[in-house]
Amino acid sequence: MIDIHNHILPGIDDGSSDVETTYSYLDLIAEAKMKAVVFTPHYMRGFYDNTKDVVLKSFRYVEDYVKEKGYNYNIYCSAEVYLMGEEAVKDIQTNAFMINGTRYVLVENSLTGFSDDLFENLYKMTKLGLKPILAHPERYIEIQRNPSMAEDFMHRDVYLQINTGSILGSYGEKVKNVAFELIDRGFAHFLGSDCHCHSGVYDYPQAVEALRQEFDEDTAEVLSEDHPERMLNNENIPYFYVFHQPKPPKKNFIQKLFGL
Repeated sequence: MIDIHNHILPGIDDGSSDVETTYSYLDLIAEAKMKAVVFTPHYMRGFYDNTKDVVLKSFRYVEDYVKEKGYNYNIYCSAEVYLMGEEAVKDIQTNAFMINGTRYVLVENSLTGFSDDLFENLYKMTKLGLKPILAHPERYIEIQRNPSMAEDFMHRDVYLQINTGSILGSYGEKVKNVAFELIDRGFAHFLGSDCHCHSGVYDYPQAVEALRQEFDEDTAEVLSEDHPERMLNNENIPYFYVFHQPKPPKKNFIQKLFGL
């Protein structure tokens, strides 16, 4: 299992408030038998000014603790970039927020209404050869109203990452239902915890098990391991990978009567 989205680095955003909290979650990650974790604090110009240097300074606490404990999961640092404003794409390049030196970048936008420049900034990213991953599409109000909008992002070469909390109902039934619909239709590529260290629980394994129960082992593995591993290796991931067989039309009474 590979977590590509969380806020566990200490003291730099609305996630872990201190080093001790971070350490406790690093222990939980080890207990969960995670294979790798990408630490992604918020980057929002003028609010969360978590530049590369700031992130790396906080990440050193994680590196030292994981090494001291002898934990065998791999760790990486990047950011969840709030993609709004003229400088957003430039900031991604300046701070090298591409995950593990790949072309993949985790981005987000306003949950209550996409900014006017979102699609322009996504286009700028793809034109530069970057591969945006939109965090928690199931939580955006536009996609809640029209889940098919997620497909539009995929046609724009944008990947989609579902939150573990959405699968487990932490944001309510509506978000859970939208998350399941997106996954069922193939409008999801990654699973991320988006853990903010407020509950004392690291729920990634529970969400993977929920995927096995709701869908199947293959779906759980694709979202939690296969796609994330390919992303870390800078390999191409298909935007469209789920193809449903159309259901046969229902037979009318005459067809049923004569076995047609």
